[in-house]
Amino acid sequence: MKLLAAKEEQFLTNAKGKRTGVVLDLQTYEHLRAAEEELADIQAYDALQDRAHSEIAAGQCTTLSSYRANRKRKVK
Repeated sequence: MKLLAAKEEQFLTNAKGKRTGVVLDLQTYEHLRAAEEELADIQAYDALQDRAHSEIAAGQCTTLSSYRANRKRKVK
């Protein structure tokens, strides 16, 4: 993953001068959104990894070739 450096930070402030928001350039925003999606995928994988291993160990899985063969039989 390539890191982007902010060209110039722009903050939104309230009447008391407290930072309440930030303005991002489009490239940085899109990069952050892509990183967020990638992180969500990684977290979903991690959450299901133990379950998948236990199902495989219990024999509750099938090979891709077996799945395809069964699917072809059901279609006919």
